[in-house]
Amino acid sequence: MISLELMSKENSIDIYFFEKENQKYFEQNLLPRAINYFDLLSFKEMTNEWLVEQDNHEVYMHLIRDFQGVIVGRINLIVDGNDKKTAELGYRIGEHYTNLGYASEAVKIVLDRAFNSYGLNKIIAGTAIDNIASKRVLEKNGFIFSKIIENDLQINNKWIHTEVFEITNL
Repeated sequence: MISLELMSKENSIDIYFFEKENQKYFEQNLLPRAINYFDLLSFKEMTNEWLVEQDNHEVYMHLIRDFQGVIVGRINLIVDGNDKKTAELGYRIGEHYTNLGYASEAVKIVLDRAFNSYGLNKIIAGTAIDNIASKRVLEKNGFIFSKIIENDLQINNKWIHTEVFEITNL
């Protein structure tokens, strides 16, 4: 059993330490954070900006906690600026918590919130073509394959092709 908790000024330090602890792991498959991301003062300034965006319903940034309250991951919705009804989903699970079902459960909960609390109608998510686990999470939660974006990102000097998935609230 997990819980999702919106980012707040109070829990943002938890995010900082979670990201710092998993930095090397995440950078194996994701773009690295900005240089100043792990400078605590800069991180606090960024947090203030994110909280304004969240108050304006431009983003919904969640911590994923296990039943003991330990942060096991993050899951975010970035709202499309045009219609405010579409958002891009992103999530990351800490190195020691993968393959335990946390991502699937978090996506299920965040979809419920997106469609029933946040007023969103469509969620888009992308994953590297070879990220079988992430594709499984999306498909398990009802996402449908939409398209492939070739040479979408360059990570560790290697071009990554992205598979895009979508789900619409009926």
